[in-house]
Amino acid sequence: MSAQPASDLEMIRGTRAVVDLLSSKWSVDVLYLLANGTRRYSEVFYEVGEISKKTLTQTLRALERDGLITRHVYAEVPPKVEYSLTALGWSLTGPLMSLYEWAAAEMGGVTAARTGAGH
Repeated sequence: MSAQPASDLEMIRGTRAVVDLLSSKWSVDVLYLLANGTRRYSEVFYEVGEISKKTLTQTLRALERDGLITRHVYAEVPPKVEYSLTALGWSLTGPLMSLYEWAAAEMGGVTAARTGAGH
């Protein structure tokens, strides 16, 4: 018994669901950082760049809620908290790299079209 090919609507909904996972302004940044290894909160904060602590906390919580990252709290004083990718988060690194490769190859064309040079 073979699986039926996905309908256009199923493909649209599935793709939209993934885009929604990444739609937060900082989600991709955090995922790329964590793909390079486990980070403490302060490391993520300083490496991501121009982000408020509130926004970073919201981003980390959303990624954790969605199962893409894990938060590990160590019983120390002061508390030590580390973040890392889950297996689900790791499975997203390939598609993210494909998006980067497309951007590297094609964003010049997008920029040209936006400025009218593509006409």
